[in-house]
Amino acid sequence: MQRIVIASHILPRKKDKKKARAALKANVGITGVRKNQIFEGTPQEQVDQLVAALKKDGYDFTQGIAIDTPIVDAERVVSAGKGIGPKENMKLIEDLAKNAGAAIGSSRPVAESLRYLPLERYVGMSGQKFHGNLYIACGISGASQHLKGIVDATTIVAINTDPKAHIFKNADYGIVGDVEVILPLLSKALDTGEKKPAPPMVKMRRPFFKKSAPEYKRYVCLGCGHEYDQAYGDPEGGIDPGTPFNKLPEDWICPKCGEGKESYIEEE
Repeated sequence: MQRIVIASHILPRKKDKKKARAALKANVGITGVRKNQIFEGTPQEQVDQLVAALKKDGYDFTQGIAIDTPIVDAERVVSAGKGIGPKENMKLIEDLAKNAGAAIGSSRPVAESLRYLPLERYVGMSGQKFHGNLYIACGISGASQHLKGIVDATTIVAINTDPKAHIFKNADYGIVGDVEVILPLLSKALDTGEKKPAPPMVKMRRPFFKKSAPEYKRYVCLGCGHEYDQAYGDPEGGIDPGTPFNKLPEDWICPKCGEGKESYIEEE
């Protein structure tokens, strides 16, 4: 058995062009096709645009649930990542959760390493799964382990200081900004006084739309299906966002399987 396993990793795999092209065409964030709308302007303008978009989508902030509602039962969740900063900033999360009528959640490191919250509050592939409507990710970078816990969310909002954070590719709405600035503004904007008890959750349907293709060509690895998208580049490999595929160094390799640049095919 060990010989078979070792051999399977040593011998070259058959490169299936059909599968590679399928992976390219289906390439979206882990959470599926999202709006990927980033709000711009001053912090207040960003918050105002976000609140207007959420209300237009049908969210009623005059009602809510208890902040300690189990994640799997929550219709809304405000979640904290390591980007929230010191533990004192969890008060910002708590205030926003109350004003958004939501429960509190977190990424795995916040509960497991920082211990800001009990382990049963972290969301992710190995933690709690969120099946509700609105998920607000605060200071969460977007690790795949976490994203796999929110794939069923109807609407995902991301607030992060890093414009390159993977969470934005997996969110419907995003604000690039400091949580210490954005969260108080958002809390105030959603504050409607005492919340009415929310009725039993009705799952909201995600809008169906086709993701528009970028104006530039995209490339996919025949070895593993990894897509090189110049909008994101390969920061870990020293490739800045915006670098076209034909400008990549000849010794550049696939960040997932190590195949060479020549193993990539252009989208047809």
